[in-house]
Amino acid sequence: MMKTLALSTSILALASSAVLAGGLDRSGQSISAIFSAPGSTSVSFGAVKPSIKGTDTAGNSYNVGDAYQQYGYSYTGGKADAFSYALIIDQPYGANVTYGNSPLTSTLGGTMADLSSHAATVVGRYALSSRFSVLGGISLETVEGTVNLNGTSYRGAISAAAVAKGFNASLPSGATELSSATLGAAALGDTTAQTAIDTTYGAGTFATLAGSLGTTATNFATNDGYKFNMKQDTSVGFLLGAAYEIPDIALRLAASYRFETDHSAATTESMLGLSSVPGTVDYVTPQSFNLDFQTGVAKNTLLTANFRWTDFSAVDVVPTLLGSDLVNIDDSYRYSIGVAHRFSDQFAGTVSLSYEEAGNAATVSPLGPTDGLYGLTVGGRYSKNNVNISGGLNYTWLGAANAGVGGQTAASFGSNSAVGAGLKIEIVF
Repeated sequence: MMKTLALSTSILALASSAVLAGGLDRSGQSISAIFSAPGSTSVSFGAVKPSIKGTDTAGNSYNVGDAYQQYGYSYTGGKADAFSYALIIDQPYGANVTYGNSPLTSTLGGTMADLSSHAATVVGRYALSSRFSVLGGISLETVEGTVNLNGTSYRGAISAAAVAKGFNASLPSGATELSSATLGAAALGDTTAQTAIDTTYGAGTFATLAGSLGTTATNFATNDGYKFNMKQDTSVGFLLGAAYEIPDIALRLAASYRFETDHSAATTESMLGLSSVPGTVDYVTPQSFNLDFQTGVAKNTLLTANFRWTDFSAVDVVPTLLGSDLVNIDDSYRYSIGVAHRFSDQFAGTVSLSYEEAGNAATVSPLGPTDGLYGLTVGGRYSKNNVNISGGLNYTWLGAANAGVGGQTAASFGSNSAVGAGLKIEIVF
């Protein structure tokens, strides 16, 4: 009875995990399918519509969150009392952000990110006893993406970096190099920074650099900003885990750890009149840890809880031409708690709350302009013979944040939210 009810809690993740979780997280990389009955096959679909609205320092308005879909598949085989295995197909990471408005008159107009990923994971589970089991798995992960940086904020920051780099190349060996941040601040009218440049490098240096900045900024604007395309790359990843269960009360504590996965992708970049410059970028998709708990708390009632940590701070994508990190995201810590109740042999309902703490940084990346979240998911499952149909709806409140470039606020985002819906069909053969 309780064990059957436990299967219905999978819909809690169906709508909520697809919403804008921490960093680039999308699926949550659940391995819950390994605990399904052998012969279980499922397909799932989720759709998410974010509303991320903000205003830049020039007074332009944005709504940058693009709608997207999530797909999933799983199959569980083997013998439940000894060895079982599961094939899980999901989309672990993603980003869909687009800034409208003219890049000539808005701070971030023309900026966008489109990242997609797919993974096929095979997980094996071996029962050491009726209560303890160990887990291991291997995955094949594919990632690709496109990023454009544009608008007056990126124009100023990237132009300052380019001019500072050229200026530093002309300095004698051992001389103090000019930082792009100092030059950028000086260009924005910071008289202290202007004086510091002239004091360090000689009177009139800033005036000369300001002329170079104007020319470079015009070049940036007329060549449609910075464009980056990362070709598809496929790599192998690994996971380990363990579980403790008391089947009579539907208690399960399962832990799974995924190692970071190395990628190396071919790229093209264009900027400042340089068109389609080829290159290579090495990066990792992050290590992560999932802790899943459930237990029966009353007749036909199940309590669930989940914790997920994702090491996004270790993810750096530094293209050759740009020379700076495109990701720049803090680690993600996500918590959720839920309750499932079976009202009849055919119908069960669920409700879940999710939470990610805000980092409260002064600025965040414009490619992810929210900070923290609260989410509510409700769902239900209908069972008939060997078919289970689950559905869920999620509403998530996304935390306000200042999107910044070079540490300077470019736009402020508040009253952010996302709505998600999910459907899952499971057949037990």
